[in-house]
Amino acid sequence: MKRTHGLISLAVLHNVTAGIALLAMLGGMFNPDTSYKLIGVLQLCAFGFFSAIIRRAWASIDGGADGMSPGKAQGFLWIPFFNFYWAFPALVSLATQTNAKADAEQNPSARITRGFGLVIAILFSVTTLTALLVGRHAILTWTHFIAYATYVGFVVTYIWQICRSAQSFDERSAPALHEPTKMPTVGIAGIIYGSGVVALLILNLSLNFLVTPEAIEQRLKAKGYSTRVSNLNWWIGFIGPTAMKEAGIIEINEIRVYRGDDRVAGVFVATGNLSANSEQIVAAQLSTRTLRNGDKIFFRAYIREPKQENMDINVWLGSF
Repeated sequence: MKRTHGLISLAVLHNVTAGIALLAMLGGMFNPDTSYKLIGVLQLCAFGFFSAIIRRAWASIDGGADGMSPGKAQGFLWIPFFNFYWAFPALVSLATQTNAKADAEQNPSARITRGFGLVIAILFSVTTLTALLVGRHAILTWTHFIAYATYVGFVVTYIWQICRSAQSFDERSAPALHEPTKMPTVGIAGIIYGSGVVALLILNLSLNFLVTPEAIEQRLKAKGYSTRVSNLNWWIGFIGPTAMKEAGIIEINEIRVYRGDDRVAGVFVATGNLSANSEQIVAAQLSTRTLRNGDKIFFRAYIREPKQENMDINVWLGSF
């Protein structure tokens, strides 16, 4: 089987997925309420395609002079924390070994740029760290976007060089002994995207399950904030008695978040004998984002500085 088998398709899948992630991130720059869960899943899917390409690249040179296992090159990239180190042998050594094979076979068109692998390995660590700071400040969010966009630019170029190198080896070399995986590209795409969808569903379920007044209080307390609960049943008048009865809402409180004596944020909570469509009623009556967890509906989350209102509840909680 040719070294280039399925590589172009994997490259297209990576580039399209990374491009969509970048567009979603850019949208988040101008819409602070944007959920970053989907963006994170898209980034993981793009990385999945890139890691599959790295496996194929190592297979196309039979693991190089050191006999690197293609599966090991790909798999170790998914080990948390260790992958900060492993990105260097997996990506930089790939260029070194590919160029050594190209020189040995007097095939200069098969060479790839070692510096690209080095920059990608560095930016891989940088973007992982900057992702943890997203939402804390606009400058940090923009920094992460620029870092990730730069990372994607280098990765796309590196992938193009890998494809060109594989094509050149196909034209002038015997078939690789360690043949690339024979799994169809559509199968790889199904596994990666399917895993991404499952991860997104699990993440949504787990986050919603954890959003309770007690969990909010404990999480913020651990970060140096304090909370106070104020009864705000005057909100009931804004919903209307008929809607209130239909929704089953009995009480509305506000969880106010303080740093020292300064109120910095808050979120409203409706409780009662909630009906099946209570969340939809609150959302429609108050034009608000909502999140329901059992007998509680959270709505109108806000931050005072920088001023953000009617936020997605999970984004609001993650911004502290």
